[in-house]
Amino acid sequence: MRLHEMTVQKEKSKAQLWAVASGKGGVGKTFISASLGLTLSKLGHSVVIIDLDLTGANLHTALGVEPSHTSLRHYLEGSKTLSEALISSPYPHLSYVQGFWDAWSPTEFSSGQVQKLISDIKGLSADFVLVDLGPGSTESHLQIFKAAQEKILITTPEPTSIEKTYRFIESFICHSIQDGSQPQAFATLIKTLRDHRQKVLGSHFSFRGYLKENPGFESNFFDSMTTSPVRLMINSSRSQSNIDLGYCMKSVCNKYYDLGIDYMGAVDYDNAVWQSVRNREPVLVAQPFTPLAGQFLTICKHLIDPSELRAVI
Repeated sequence: MRLHEMTVQKEKSKAQLWAVASGKGGVGKTFISASLGLTLSKLGHSVVIIDLDLTGANLHTALGVEPSHTSLRHYLEGSKTLSEALISSPYPHLSYVQGFWDAWSPTEFSSGQVQKLISDIKGLSADFVLVDLGPGSTESHLQIFKAAQEKILITTPEPTSIEKTYRFIESFICHSIQDGSQPQAFATLIKTLRDHRQKVLGSHFSFRGYLKENPGFESNFFDSMTTSPVRLMINSSRSQSNIDLGYCMKSVCNKYYDLGIDYMGAVDYDNAVWQSVRNREPVLVAQPFTPLAGQFLTICKHLIDPSELRAVI
């Protein structure tokens, strides 16, 4: 029994990985990541945010701090461990890993680097590690998104963002299915999806039904999604119809992808956000008692056990 209790305690001490993703850039993903991290830290949890946007890292700007010499590049090059790459923020309980602000050529992770990063994240001394992914469904983004305990997908009410969000979900499903499928079976699935997209097929396409009816697949992806669902968040909401959009997208995912996603809610559009970036002070720090701060508090309570909250904003 004592050994069992020690094992359980060890498991509880592992950092919980939250991945924040988006189908396209410009939807406020980094603002969401920073705000979630700040909210969790105000609740007394130790938090690390990793800026993994390889095309335009700006987490340090969202946190209102100057660029540091130490960045994710040192970790990838092997000159620093992930723990050594951590930078203390001005805010209690919150540290971060600065992204590639000093890279002038395209950078991408190998599969091996991603797996090592995921392993190293779990070894960090923190309650929560938030990974701010770059936009789009690259292989490395999908790997980390799949490995995360919390999979947070950000969209805005704009048509281009909504469309790219659906494309990200489709890519995530295909990526997850591929691990348990035979190459030829997976290639046929992709061709079927293309035919369906081009409306060659007249019937409704069902991922779950396709996997049951066709050999070559050994995936329990849809079963696993019941315990670790994709969490959808609408950013820059301006109306009730924008708020309701999340429920519509949830219904679409259930009907067309056989995927039950969790709609966490909407975050209001607020002029104070861009003003806070200009002033280099996070809006949740400059204005900690606004409805916006309350929305992030509600979202964090939605994601963690309320009985474990150790402070009140």
